[in-house]
Amino acid sequence: MLDTLNRETVPIGRPVALKLGILMLSIFLPAIVLTGSLLWRVSQLDGIRADQQALQLARSIAGDLDREIEGSIETLLALATSPALKQGDLATFHAQARETLTFRHLNALLKSPDGQQLMNTRLPSGSSLPRQALADHDREVLTTRKPAISNLVIGAVTHTWVLGLAVPVVIDDQVRYILTMSIDPEHIQKIVAHAPHDPEWIIAVSDSTGRLIARSNGHASLVGRIIDPDVKTWSGSPEGVLRTPSSAGPAVLRGYRWSQRSGWLIAAFVPAEVVDAPLRRVWEAFGVLAFALMVVAVPLTLKLGRLIAAPIEAAAEDARRLGQGHLIEPKSSSLLEANELSTALAGASSELRERTRALADNERRFRSVFEQSAVGFEQVDLDGRLLGINDRLCKLLGYTREECLAKTVKALTHPEDWAAEEALISALLNGEREHYVHEKRFISKSGQPVWVRVTSALVRDDGGAVLHRVSVVEDVTERRRVRAEAARLAAIVQASCDAIISASLTGTIETWNPGAEAMFGYTQAEATGQSLGMLVPQSHKHELQEKLTTVARDESFKIDTVRLHKDGTPIDVSSTAVAIYTNGMISSVSVTMEDIRERKARDAQVALLNRELAHRVKNSFAIIQSIANQTMRSTPAPEEFRIAFQGRLQSLAGGNDLLMQTGWQGSELGEFIDRQLAPLMPRVARQLVKGGSRVLLPADLSIPLGLALHELGTNAIKYGAWSTDTGSVHLTWTVSARPGEAHVILTWRESGGPAVTPQVRSGFGTTIIQRGIPNAKVARTFAPSGVTCTIDLLFPA
Repeated sequence: MLDTLNRETVPIGRPVALKLGILMLSIFLPAIVLTGSLLWRVSQLDGIRADQQALQLARSIAGDLDREIEGSIETLLALATSPALKQGDLATFHAQARETLTFRHLNALLKSPDGQQLMNTRLPSGSSLPRQALADHDREVLTTRKPAISNLVIGAVTHTWVLGLAVPVVIDDQVRYILTMSIDPEHIQKIVAHAPHDPEWIIAVSDSTGRLIARSNGHASLVGRIIDPDVKTWSGSPEGVLRTPSSAGPAVLRGYRWSQRSGWLIAAFVPAEVVDAPLRRVWEAFGVLAFALMVVAVPLTLKLGRLIAAPIEAAAEDARRLGQGHLIEPKSSSLLEANELSTALAGASSELRERTRALADNERRFRSVFEQSAVGFEQVDLDGRLLGINDRLCKLLGYTREECLAKTVKALTHPEDWAAEEALISALLNGEREHYVHEKRFISKSGQPVWVRVTSALVRDDGGAVLHRVSVVEDVTERRRVRAEAARLAAIVQASCDAIISASLTGTIETWNPGAEAMFGYTQAEATGQSLGMLVPQSHKHELQEKLTTVARDESFKIDTVRLHKDGTPIDVSSTAVAIYTNGMISSVSVTMEDIRERKARDAQVALLNRELAHRVKNSFAIIQSIANQTMRSTPAPEEFRIAFQGRLQSLAGGNDLLMQTGWQGSELGEFIDRQLAPLMPRVARQLVKGGSRVLLPADLSIPLGLALHELGTNAIKYGAWSTDTGSVHLTWTVSARPGEAHVILTWRESGGPAVTPQVRSGFGTTIIQRGIPNAKVARTFAPSGVTCTIDLLFPA
């Protein structure tokens, strides 16, 4: 009757859900956050793109400079082998050096180990030259007998900034001279300036001290200056990207790379504002839009908040008075839910007084048991709110009682564990089970998970209606940690590719993992209970007892040794042993063995390749010296000598490059032909037809055959088929097997060129073609339609 009277006297208002829906439509913050996140991600990607562009540009310039320096070193090394130096004929050597370096606009300087200049191509032969103290790179050449590169220095003759590139001149196993090439910074600047890059980017090259060598713009006014005194602090990595303030003030994006060949720093940089400007404008537009939306949304949100807050505050005041024992009168508002709450509070206030006395006695009895238990207790209502909690559970979670009671069980439970417990609670409330036991994680106040075992059941009133849920909470964190650690270690042992074995101190095998089965061939059943001695060769039997004694003294060890497979095959292993403790005493030993056969084989292969490389280098120097001498005899004109000698060196270098790529094991013939004729191909790419079966060219034939192909190609360009646009060369090969040997017959046939007349004079090129290939038969015919050359190569059987 009271409930009917209250509903008649309290007017019905609008549902709160309607007004909250209007409020939610005003909330646009998620959209702003999402848009901002996307813009931030775009900013990051744009920054990564700019960083990659800076680094790639620095790498490209560094590669160009390294190739230029390598070419200069090869040129100096070739000059250092001049017979004129051995004979002390400095005037002849002066002419050779000037002729060699003129086309590259470079100059050479020859000095004795005491610093006396003996020759300088900047000055006429026989000029008076100064003596000067040896530079750091000169002393490095004398010490290491290897090429060395200087930092930027003032030249003793030119009195301008120059770079020095020095190589030793070794005669009779003594460094008789130091041959230095002086490189003007302008030469480096041309390489930098001609490199493809956007105009906003600036390329700079500095030596190891931070002194500027070249710059893509402003070079003349800045060369020789220390542009960054802290440049050595960049040497922590060979390359990288930095955003740093420039000397002029604004921040710059800088990609850099240290040249491994010269030790120079190559940097590509651009003002940061150039790469950041587009995104900055987008961010500014986004900020203006977000501000405009806030101007509209805030007043609307405040107005709706006031409409909703008033009745809720009134209900809260009634709730406080209800808690103090006062009678509550229903109140009217514009919210339907607030009116219903006010009515419920009024009804509850009268019932509360009646039940308070009855509950007080029960509460006192329950509290004594609840608080003094050694495990945690919690009382939870049907909506998951905590009604009560004892001190033990508060301490476990790290919260005060008031903090715990302000939370729900869901809020305290780890999010990953809530779904499983929620299903158990649902089954409990539906009568499908009388209680449940469940392990889960609570999140403590410190943020750390606490594993607990929860036993939960329902509390009902006399009529069987469910009042709330009560749970006993036991801390099982340590128990789970120990269990998880044991499982983790067991999984590691089972998954390991190494053999992991445990044995008693007398050497009896106790455990045997799959890695041991794979390594030694014994199954777990076969190995368990046997002695470790079955794995030890007779020559190593003394190791077993010695190492078991070492572990028994709590001394671990690691050795490289040999063990036996089930079939008797010896296995190189790296063995590590440590003691296993039980109840504080050493009870057994854990042995881990790693198969190191591949590592040992790899070490042996590296040593073999190093020996082969040393042999090849010595042979290459002998070949180069022979080519130089023979070319000089057959082509006395300096320019002809330079062109012929340079082409033959390129052929020799191409053959060596291919051999290095294949580990000195030879190369596929078709690929070898492409590599040898590549320097000629820009003019004749469509005038070469080649074909033949796939065959591996032995390493010892690569160099002589490459030189012969180079001579054939050079002759075709000068006099034969490739000297016209209509001529062509057919290069084919066939393979034939004979008893004890195999032959590859290579045929070079020219057609479509000028009429051919028989050769009257033969030079060094003819010698290379006809007699330069070991064990080969070479036949050439000079038909009017074109030259034909057949090379019969003898291969191993």
